[in-house]
Amino acid sequence: MKLNQFTDYGLRILMYMSCKPANLPATTITELADQFGISRNHLVKVVQFLSNQNIIDAQRGRGGGLRLFDSAETYRIGKLVRLLEQDEELINCESPLCILAGNCGLKGILNGAQNALYQYLDQYTLVDISKPSVSKTLQTLFNNPPDQKI
Repeated sequence: MKLNQFTDYGLRILMYMSCKPANLPATTITELADQFGISRNHLVKVVQFLSNQNIIDAQRGRGGGLRLFDSAETYRIGKLVRLLEQDEELINCESPLCILAGNCGLKGILNGAQNALYQYLDQYTLVDISKPSVSKTLQTLFNNPPDQKI
């Protein structure tokens, strides 16, 4: 299984936000785009989705920005990946290309493997995947922001 780009960006955003100290201003899309070298347009779509799912709180205007809706400990990685992936079907047995439709056990086996993956991922939270080295790297960025472009 390979995570799609949307999921990759979503997890990066959430890890970044989970490590950001509460005393710093809220995260912005421009900040994320600069730090990760990702298109602002792609990030807007991911942030809007995460906001619509009540995972992040997005406030517009002066003093606004992005914050986690709840504490990082509450977000299970399996649940986040399920949500971000959106298309959970690994194989389409209804496809006209499959002459074995309904006569093989591949779909059941793949679904079982996928469920096992999500159960495994659900053992971990955002805090767990933000290892001390990741947190330390991000803390350095938070304490020494790059020069602001004017």
